[in-house]
Amino acid sequence: MGRVEWNDGLNLGIKKIDEQHKELVGIINGVLEAFESGETDTAIDKLLKQLKEYTVHHFNAEEKYMEEIEYPWLSEHKRMHASLKQSVKSLQAARFHMEKVSVKDVKVLLSSWLIEHILRVDYKILKFMKEGKGKDRSENRKA
Repeated sequence: MGRVEWNDGLNLGIKKIDEQHKELVGIINGVLEAFESGETDTAIDKLLKQLKEYTVHHFNAEEKYMEEIEYPWLSEHKRMHASLKQSVKSLQAARFHMEKVSVKDVKVLLSSWLIEHILRVDYKILKFMKEGKGKDRSENRKA
């Protein structure tokens, strides 16, 4: 099972968020590689904890940015973030309860929620900004 590949089509043009998305892809790839290579439960659990913590960090930063630009769909976006965080928690809980978790299940869960979230949900932030509706946060935009 392959890695989640980052490509420039996933960039929003918001430097801080793009960097964090790339970091999330890296962490997800670390989790997938650990499952595929048969790492110890301790190593996998440590990576899942790192993923959960970084996800919370990223979502908080993204939500702060949306507040700053007065993004009108912030509440809906926050609900989606809560659902994504719950997905990671559910994965951790399944492992804690010694349920069988396949690498395919992990890849589908992690890669689909990250990529789908960026392409379907986060891109709405970019569209909002391009339409000139948000407060200018140009210090966060790429040159």
